Amino acid sequence: MRKIIRKYAMNERFIIRFGSLLILAFLIFPIIWSLSYYFLPEGLMRGKTPTESIIGPELSSTFVGEWCKIAGFNLMAAFLVIILNLVLWLDLIPLGYMYPFGQIILYAVFIGTNSFSIPMPERMAPSLSILTRAGPYEMIGFLLVAAATYNQSRYALTWESHRITVVPRLKMEQWIGLGVGFILIILAGWWEATMIFAL
Repeated sequence: MRKIIRKYAMNERFIIRFGSLLILAFLIFPIIWSLSYYFLPEGLMRGKTPTESIIGPELSSTFVGEWCKIAGFNLMAAFLVIILNLVLWLDLIPLGYMYPFGQIILYAVFIGTNSFSIPMPERMAPSLSILTRAGPYEMIGFLLVAAATYNQSRYALTWESHRITVVPRLKMEQWIGLGVGFILIILAGWWEATMIFAL
């Protein structure tokens, strides 16, 4: 398992690293979505997440206000990914990899149970229509940020935890991945605000 993680998720080439995370997300998401849709009650998670307590369930009075609220929260989450990547877990995987997958699982449950604070008219059955929503692109943005900053760990969390003294500078492909990730997150916020105001 360690060899597979090092070969793909920790590969020096950005495209292989990001691609492996994306493939894993594409495998996990439909499974959790299907289980949530068919076996969990509608509205199960509504009002029970830290997100709602931070940004609130109320709709902003303007489209721009809602976009700024969504994009601002998601950009803070993207910076959290970078901060988490400063720690290498078990001397193998940066902690920042955990956050996007946690978000992917949570989003799949929210879609399957229609647990959004502003709910959809009805639950969305598993299908490719998910690609018309903002969520998948937001998740891809988080994966890009995680993959771009994978080697910036300053501390290794193992049985014998230690500081990492040599941290490489970001390569051009990492800067590009980071920039594209942030742009996707901002645009996904715009699309999500558009969909909310269309309800």
